[in-house]
Amino acid sequence: MISKFLDLKLRTKFLLSFAVMILLTVLMISFVNYYVSVSAIKRNTAAFSEYLIEQIGINLEKQTKDIEEHVFQQFRNSALNKTLSIPENSGTNDLFVKNTAITEFMRDLLFSKDYYLSVMVIDTAGNRFDIERSTVQNYNKDLENVDTDMIQDKRGRASWIPGNSNVIFMEKAVYDVASSQYAGIIIVGVDSKVFSGIYTNVNELTQGNIVILNEELEPLLFNKLVSKPSLYFVENEMYANNPIPTQGFQFEGEAYLSTIITTNYDKWTVVQVIAVNELTRGTDVIKVWTISTILVSLLIAFILAAFISRNITGNVRMLLQSMTHFSMDFTHKVIVPRGRDEVGMLAEKFNSMAEKISELIHTVYTEKLLKQKAEYRTLQFEYKALQAQINPHFLYNTLESIHSLAKLRGDEQVGDMIYLLGKLLRESIGKKGDIIRLQEEVDYIRNYLSIHKIIYGHRIEVNYYFDESLMHLMVPKFILQPLVENSIKHGIEEKPGKGIVSLGCWTMEDDLYLEVSDNGVGIDEETKKHLLNPSEHAKLKQKDKHTNVGIISVHKRIQILYGEEYGLSIMSEVDQGTTIRIRLPIITEEEPE
Repeated sequence: MISKFLDLKLRTKFLLSFAVMILLTVLMISFVNYYVSVSAIKRNTAAFSEYLIEQIGINLEKQTKDIEEHVFQQFRNSALNKTLSIPENSGTNDLFVKNTAITEFMRDLLFSKDYYLSVMVIDTAGNRFDIERSTVQNYNKDLENVDTDMIQDKRGRASWIPGNSNVIFMEKAVYDVASSQYAGIIIVGVDSKVFSGIYTNVNELTQGNIVILNEELEPLLFNKLVSKPSLYFVENEMYANNPIPTQGFQFEGEAYLSTIITTNYDKWTVVQVIAVNELTRGTDVIKVWTISTILVSLLIAFILAAFISRNITGNVRMLLQSMTHFSMDFTHKVIVPRGRDEVGMLAEKFNSMAEKISELIHTVYTEKLLKQKAEYRTLQFEYKALQAQINPHFLYNTLESIHSLAKLRGDEQVGDMIYLLGKLLRESIGKKGDIIRLQEEVDYIRNYLSIHKIIYGHRIEVNYYFDESLMHLMVPKFILQPLVENSIKHGIEEKPGKGIVSLGCWTMEDDLYLEVSDNGVGIDEETKKHLLNPSEHAKLKQKDKHTNVGIISVHKRIQILYGEEYGLSIMSEVDQGTTIRIRLPIITEEEPE
C-alpha cells in the first residue's frame, strides 16, 4: 500500500492526504462528543432513576404501612380482638360468638377499602375463615400453602407475598391486646393496582421496567413484567448478589442498565431495568449531525484539496511535460511558471539548462556530421582509386601468366583469362552507385576468383556457401574483393600446400552476415590488434599495408553507413587460417546516395 501511494501523482496524494486528515479529525471529534454525550446521559439517567425508585420505595413503604395499620386498627376495634383466641373445646355458645365476630370482622374489613379483594382469618387451631369481594376470582386459592409458623415467628410484623396477577397478600400475626397472647393470623388480599399505580408513570417516563421484591426477594406483580430483559434479570436473581446500586448487564447482545435500592429495614427492594438504547435514543440526532458533518467536511476537503493541489502541482505538470518533450526530440519550449515558489524557480533553472543543452547538442551534431562527411569523401576517393587500379601486382602476374601460356601452348585458358580479365575490369569501373545487390557482388567475386584458379591451378580451391534467398539484399559495393585478395596474398601464397578459400552468407535476427575464410598462415595477435584500428595502422609492417588498407577502408565505410555496431570482425590463429566476418543490416532495396 505504501509503495502504491508513493507511485501516485502529487495531485492525487494531496487529495488523499487532505481527505484522510479531515476525516480522521472529524471522526475523532465526533466520536469523543458522542461518547461524552452518551456517558453523561447514562450517568444522569442512572442518578435520576435511582432518585425515582427511592421515591417509589418511600411511597410503597408508606402505602403498605398505612394498610398494615388500618388492618390492625380494625382488628383492635372489633370484637374479634376478644373472641379470636376462644379455644375449640369451648361451649357451643362461645364458638357461635367467635364465628360471628370473625364473619363481621372480615366483612367490615373487606368493604372498608375499595382495594381490599379478600380477607382470611386463621385461628390458633389453624381453622381458616375467608371472604372474597368476588367469588368468581377465587383469590384465596393461592393461600392453600400458607406457612403459619413463619408468620407467627415474625411476632406481629407484616409480610407481603405475591398472589395471582390481580392481588397481593398482606400476612400478619395478631395478638390479644389485653394478654398479648397469640390470637391468630389475618391475611388481606390487596388489589395490585394499589402498587402498580405507584410506578406506572415512572415506567412510561423512563421506558423501563420496575420490579418490587419483598423481604424474601420474591418479585411482586411478576406476571405484570412485559419485557424479556426484566424477566431474565428476575429469573436469574441477578439482584441477589449485587452490591452496586447501578450497573449494566447484557441480554441478547444488547446492553441494559439496572438500578437497585432497598428501603429502610430491608422490607422492600425496588429494581428498575432500562435498555441503554432507550437512554441514548436522543443521540440519534447527534449521529445524524455527525454523519452530515463528515460528509460536508469531506466535500469541502476535496474541493479545497483539488484547488490547492492544482495550484501547487501546476508548475510541476508544466515542467514534466516540457522535460518529456525535450527528452524526445531535444526541442525546448520555454516554461512560464505560475509562481515564484521552489517549483517555479526549478522551472526557470530548467529553461536555462535546456537552452544550453540544445546549443551543445546542435554544436556536437554539426561537428559530427561534418566529420562523417569528410571521412566518407576520403573513403570514396580511396575506393575510386582501388577500383581504378585494382592491383598492379595482380594485373602484372596475370599478363605474365598469359604470356607464358601463350609461348608454351596454345591452350584455351589463354582465352578464358583474357575474357575474365576484361569482364572484371568492365564491372569494376562500369558500375554506378555505392550500394548494389548481393548477387552482383557475388558474381564479381566469382569472376575474380576464376582468374586466380586459372593462375594457381590445383593449388587453390574455392567453396561457395551463399543462400540464394538472400541474393536480393543490398550491400555496399566492393566489400568482398579486398578480403579475398588479403586471403590469397597474405594467407595462401605464403603457405605451402593446397589453399582453400570459402565464402558464404546467412542471416541472424535482423542482421546479414558475409564471411571469407582461408586455411593460410593466419594473423598474429599484434597484427590482428592493429588491423581494424585506423589509429594503430601506422604500426603495421610495411609489407602488410598495401592490401590491409582495403580491409580498413571496408570496415570504416560500413560503420559510417550503418553505425559502429556493424563492420568487420577477424578470427585467426597462426598456421590455422583466418576468417573475416562482415556484419550488415538487412536492406531490401537500394538506399539513395
